[in-house]
Amino acid sequence: IKDMAGMLTPFRTERMVCELKQAIGLPIQVHCHYIGGMAPMNYLKAVEAGAATVDTAVVALAFGNSQPAGEMIVAALKESPFDTGIDLTLLFDIAHYWEEVRERNHVKRGTTSLLSMEVFSHQVPGGMMSNLLSQLEVQHALDRLPDVLDEIAVVRAEVGYPPLVTPMSQIVGTQAVLNVLTGKRYSIVPTEMRDYLLGKYGKSPGKMKPAIVQAVLGPDAEALRAAARATGSATAQPGYDELAAEIGDLARNEEDVLMYALFPNEARAYLEKHASGVENAVFMTADEARVVREEEGNEMNLDQIKELVATLEASEVAEICIEEGDSKVTLRKAGAGVSTSIPAPSVASNTSAVAVPGGVAAGVATDGHEEGWKAVTSPMVGTFYAAPSPDDPPFVSVGDEVKAGQTVGIVEAMKLMNEVVIEEDGIIRESSVQNAAAVEFATPLVWYEPV
Repeated sequence: IKDMAGMLTPFRTERMVCELKQAIGLPIQVHCHYIGGMAPMNYLKAVEAGAATVDTAVVALAFGNSQPAGEMIVAALKESPFDTGIDLTLLFDIAHYWEEVRERNHVKRGTTSLLSMEVFSHQVPGGMMSNLLSQLEVQHALDRLPDVLDEIAVVRAEVGYPPLVTPMSQIVGTQAVLNVLTGKRYSIVPTEMRDYLLGKYGKSPGKMKPAIVQAVLGPDAEALRAAARATGSATAQPGYDELAAEIGDLARNEEDVLMYALFPNEARAYLEKHASGVENAVFMTADEARVVREEEGNEMNLDQIKELVATLEASEVAEICIEEGDSKVTLRKAGAGVSTSIPAPSVASNTSAVAVPGGVAAGVATDGHEEGWKAVTSPMVGTFYAAPSPDDPPFVSVGDEVKAGQTVGIVEAMKLMNEVVIEEDGIIRESSVQNAAAVEFATPLVWYEPV
């Protein structure tokens, strides 16, 4: 029994455990997130009803969107028929270790806030809440969380009340974030949401709002949905052998091929870095990390080092050396001294990007640009890619004549590859951002002269 949203009540949990034991006669395992504060009571009633296992977390990393603390549950069951027999002293020894890890890595302690307690109203699961906070933090929009939570309820109703579990929690949540941040509902629609509306994720529990379906899929929405139902899929999916050939020697085993099938862009980028030895060349090993914090009072901030690693990857610098007190850490790219460019992850053939109108900085150009030039700007915070894949030519080059609606680049944000298009005809006069560089909202990507 998994209560990812933290909304199960104790007596409902008790009934579920009893009914399942009678129906299947197998050991019952209960997994509850603490987000709404009900989890410890759920566990007590579940144990009394005959559950064999309850999932917990070490106290240093418990509560909030995590699970209840194992130490709490062990203590609660002592001197009862359900006493676990686990030594609390040893549990606290383990907890002290993880508390140091938590503090050293600046991981926030789990807490149940008013917003968390409102899960009984907004019904957003703990894991989904963590993802929303991460997405909004990257976009510098944490203050918009209440708006996003309200929008999630609206989006969910519009698309037929899908359950907020993976993958639908990510699809609905991301659509709500995009709706709020752009200010134009459904102006940007992830491919996964389009697929869901087509019926590729199965039949929706409730009725979808026809106006939304038509707005996303276009005037031929019903024909497209009928075609998808008739074929079972609107596009043919490559098989294992095709994917294995596509990823080639980068895949070392079946798991790598399956990872590539599920997450083509992320998997290719990871496997390319892994093949070049990035773990040893760029990121510190556990031994090196220990050396950094060996002397009390002479501890380097590992978060700062991680930021430097990200900067190193996005730049043409080959090596960074950091010295603080008696500690010294060197960050070096794999193959330093040869080519230091880091290719953009490829946009695999079975993954389509979403076209996003780029912002246009109109009026007289500044910063040394010619009068009359305009900039196509990034519509969001993310990573800019000038080409669809490392081996492909850039979307546009200086001197190219471009037409309205033509793609000038891709901004990767919130796990989506979003094509940025120009809104009028023109001639490209300058490329302002390097490939694979991080961009902020409204960063000029290319400058063009309208024609």
